[in-house]
This record gives sequence, C-alpha cells and structure tokens, in this order.
Amino acid sequence: MLLLILLQAPGALCLQGSELLEQEISVQKERLKELDHDIKKQRRKAVKVEKSRITILTELQELDTRIAEQWQRLQDVKKQWSAAELELEITRQELDKSEKEIRELKKYIETRLIALREMGMIGVLNVLLEAESLPDLMAREQYLKLILKHDRKKREEYLQKIEELKDQKAALEKENHALMQLSSAVEQQALLLETRKEEKEAFLEELEKQGEKYAAMIRELQQARKAMQGLIEELSQELELQTGPSQADLFDFKSQKGKLNPPVPGRPVPVYSRRKHTIRGMTIAAPWGTEIRAIFDGKVIYNNALPGYGQVIIIDHGQRYMSLTAQGARFFKNEGDEVMEGDVIGISGGGPWVKEGIYFELRHGKKQENPLVWFDLRGMGRKPHRSDNR
Repeated sequence: MLLLILLQAPGALCLQGSELLEQEISVQKERLKELDHDIKKQRRKAVKVEKSRITILTELQELDTRIAEQWQRLQDVKKQWSAAELELEITRQELDKSEKEIRELKKYIETRLIALREMGMIGVLNVLLEAESLPDLMAREQYLKLILKHDRKKREEYLQKIEELKDQKAALEKENHALMQLSSAVEQQALLLETRKEEKEAFLEELEKQGEKYAAMIRELQQARKAMQGLIEELSQELELQTGPSQADLFDFKSQKGKLNPPVPGRPVPVYSRRKHTIRGMTIAAPWGTEIRAIFDGKVIYNNALPGYGQVIIIDHGQRYMSLTAQGARFFKNEGDEVMEGDVIGISGGGPWVKEGIYFELRHGKKQENPLVWFDLRGMGRKPHRSDNR
C-alpha cells in the first residue's frame, strides 16, 4: 500500500517518498541482521542439542550392555544357588539317614547289651564252657570281643559321619544364604540400571523434541529471511524507479562486459553451482592485506557478516547489477557510501573458498552472472581506473 501511495503521489512528494523508502530499506536491513543473528543462535542451540543427543545415545548403548551383563550374572548366580540348594537337600537327606541308622544301631547295641547283662557272668561262662575244646573256647571268647569291638567302631563311625554331615550342612546353608543375598543385590542393581535407562530414554525423547523445535524455528527464520531479502529487493527497485538513474547508471554498467578490472590482481578460479554446474562466482588468491578495489562506480548497500560467506560488502552498480565481495579481512566503506571504479574498499583476508584472497560474485537482480566474462583477463594487467585520475 505504501508503494502504491508513493507511486501515485505528485512530484513534490517524490523526494519525501524516496526518503521513506530509504528508511524502510534501512529498517528491513536491520531486521535482516537480527534474523541472521537469531538463525545463528538457534543453530548453536541445535548443535548443542545434537551433541547431547549423541552423548545420551552412547550412554544408552553402554547401559544396554551393562544391563545384559547384569541379567546374565543374575542367571549365573541363580544357577549356583539352585545347585547349592540341591546339594544342601542331598546333605540333609544323608544326615537324616545317618541319624536314623545310628538310632537303629544304638537300639541294636542296647538290646545286645541288655541281653548280655541279663545273662550275667554265669550266662557268659555257660556260653564259654559249652565249648567242646580249648580252641573252640578261645574262638567263642574272641567272637564275643569282636562283636563288642565292631559295635563300638560302628557307632564311632556313624558319629563321625554325622558330625561331618552337620559341618557340611552348616557350610552349605551359609553358602546358600550368601548366594541368596548376592542374587538379590545383582537383581537390585539390574533394576537400578533399567531405571537409569528409562530416565535416559525420556531425556533423549525430550532432546529429540527440542531438536525438532529448533529445526522448525530455523526453517521459519530462513523463510522469513528469504521473504525479507525479497522485500528489500522490491523496495530497492521501487527506490530506483522513483529517484531515477543513479550515478552508476550514467556510465551504463551493461557496456562494461569484458572490460572491467578484477577487484584484486591475480588469477581467478571459477566456483561452480552444485546443482546446475554453472559458474556462480570466482576466487582470486592474493596475499593477506592486498587492497580490494571497486570494479565500477556504485553505492554500498551492505557491509556486514553473511552466513556462509563471512564478512561481505555489496555494491549496487545500477541497472540492478550488484557485486558481492566476501572473505575480506576488513572493508572500509559503510552502507550508503558512494564509490568510484578503482576506489580501495577493503583488504583481502581468507576463508572457506580460498586460504588467502577473496571470493567474488556478480548478480543481476536474483540471477548470478558468470563474473569471468565481465573482466579483461588478458595477462591480468591492471588498466587505469577512473579513480586514478582524481
């Protein structure tokens, strides 16, 4: 609406409309800078979230390994526990059996002793005297002694065995109790690891949501930036229509194709577009601090950092032609400054495209021109600039 009002205003308001447009362009450029700052800020947050996400994934993998090892350890302990319980049960059965046998032996010995007591000395002598010969007598006496010795030995063996079984039972019960406690501790540790895993997974889910949120915000900011760039271009075109030809237009930039001097001396190297495989810019290697000169008359419309380009200066040469010079160590001209061909506008630095030197683009509206066809590259000798005659 503002543009339509300015277009329909009388000539007396032309200057005022131009000033309003310039102010609006300045405001939009400031907003563009703020958008660039916000995009960088959100990207830093997104990178931080992604690093945290990768860390959590690594921790989850380690937890999975530890949980698997812990559950396997629990199974091994339970197997040992089961084996110990089985051995304890067998020992209990043997102990019961031995105690039963010694009770029966005791009862048998007591019965024998009672019988011998009831027989008395006379009865024993009768058994001995019934012997038909002296050897038979001695044999009978020896037999009675062997019976008593055997009973005593058998009883001692059973008592010793019972003591051994009791010791074994006590040891097995102690081992069984220790295995039960170990099993409980291992299971508790496994459950704690599972809880930690659930907490990490919940945190990971939250990080992924944050990552998606930052990605959506970056997309929205980039769309806003693109729209704002389009608005700035439309306002610039409208300003050009209202103010008439600029100083640069008087020299007709179109007629300079193949005649311009490069911004710095050196051999240009083309930079190709990834998708269309066409030349979209060029690099020129030059020692750090080499003077960068304006390729033609014009007006500085941008001097600031640009994502992916580094420090950038953009000069409007009229007729919708603009030159972009990036990777300068420093630029001397401010936005709004008029420059002449050959003016020193900065000094070279370096960046992602060339270690030492500059990156250069030439645009006509939204279209990227092949800058190589605009320069006089014969021997790369510098022709006199218009500014040299000042």
